[in-house]
Amino acid sequence: MKPVTTEKSEQALIITLLTRLEVPVSLGRIEKNLNFSISKKTLQRRLRKMIEAGLVVKVGEKRNTLYTLNKDNLPRAFVNITADKDNVVSIASAEDIDENIGHSIFSKPTNLLLDYLKTPSYGRVKCSYQFKLIDDYVPNTTQYLPNDMRRRLHEQGKRFDKKLAAGTYARNIVQRLLIDLSYNSSRLEGNTYTKLDTQKLIEEGLTAQGKISEETVMIMNHKEAILFLVENAEETVINSFLIRNLHYLLSQDLLKNPTACGNIRKVEVAIGKSTYLPLCNPHQLEEQLALLLRKAAQIINPFEQSFFLLIHLSYLQAFEDVNKRTARLACNISFIKENLCPLSFVDVPQDDYFKALLYFYEKNDWQPALELFQWAYLKSCEQYDVVKESLGEIDTFKIQYRALRKEAMGEVIRQKLTDEAIEVYLKAFCVQKAIESADKFITMTQSELKHLHSGAIIGLGITEKVFKSWKATQ
Repeated sequence: MKPVTTEKSEQALIITLLTRLEVPVSLGRIEKNLNFSISKKTLQRRLRKMIEAGLVVKVGEKRNTLYTLNKDNLPRAFVNITADKDNVVSIASAEDIDENIGHSIFSKPTNLLLDYLKTPSYGRVKCSYQFKLIDDYVPNTTQYLPNDMRRRLHEQGKRFDKKLAAGTYARNIVQRLLIDLSYNSSRLEGNTYTKLDTQKLIEEGLTAQGKISEETVMIMNHKEAILFLVENAEETVINSFLIRNLHYLLSQDLLKNPTACGNIRKVEVAIGKSTYLPLCNPHQLEEQLALLLRKAAQIINPFEQSFFLLIHLSYLQAFEDVNKRTARLACNISFIKENLCPLSFVDVPQDDYFKALLYFYEKNDWQPALELFQWAYLKSCEQYDVVKESLGEIDTFKIQYRALRKEAMGEVIRQKLTDEAIEVYLKAFCVQKAIESADKFITMTQSELKHLHSGAIIGLGITEKVFKSWKATQ
């Protein structure tokens, strides 16, 4: 469900959004980027009141109307809102903000714990990485998730009654997963692409007007990394090799030092608005990452494993940047492998997400992060329940003939076949392989060839050069 909001809290969230966007924006853009449901007419009323109160300034008329903040007349709570690309979004004071903002995720006791973060970072105790968190964790004995939570999440996330090949469900919803997870993970880093713009970029390669190249690359990197996990689900093993390659895919062309992509960092990093100082010794970082992943790989329960990876990869900060993005994708490995609903972080408020992590960094208490994890996973399940209904049941024919489809597609590409030649080849292939329902097989294969891209050619037995050469003939 959406966070419970009041008129005052909605105004506060609108101000927070306008502060982050900085430039004057349209009504439609405000509506798309808000993390709560509101009708256009209600949003217009809220903005009118905020204009009358001197909080917002309207620029232009009719279709050209834009809205921006009157920074000289903001409540004190919003003066120091910042949004660094991989750091914490923080609010200097909460005195003028309604107590319901973003609090639907956390229980009352947890909200009391998070009050600790209202104290400015210079007033909180400095802390460093605690090795005992991993040392004391015994896979399948230590539990972050209570049994009842595990049962509930499994009931909601289960997608099949029978055992199917790893990655079957993710492949079935891959287009939707690419959009949802790329958009939400990027949004949590301050990326201003809308969901619609993200969809156009992923499906059509169309860059949103006015977006900086870094934001575009961030989303395309997510797409490539997610496809990597989905396409290789059956062979995926949690270890340093996998996580470093996942980090490489997510960080490529984004880091100032290109050799830092996929490599353990050799420089000191700091966490914005936090007293936590991560490890800075490269040898210790490499060793601790290996130990962390060794224990993670032994965890049998997929939800325990997912949460373990989410918080500990973020906490260790093994790479120069892009640590949390790596953690958000890594925590989906077990869900993809076991055909459970993925965790796409849909509707997770940026501020709540960073508060939960920050509290874990500084207090080593995972309760806020666990509540956010549960809320986010159930929210994702709601999202993909709708997707499941729209997709219908899994097509067993498609799964049964997947290997043969890949074999045929690889040969089509190697031979540089086009149009009618593809049709002729596939008909002969169906006869040779005694494939039932040849028309269905041919239609499926032609559809996959039409939408094939270089990030999805694993298993076809071809190189990217061969694929691009064939693509140029289409």
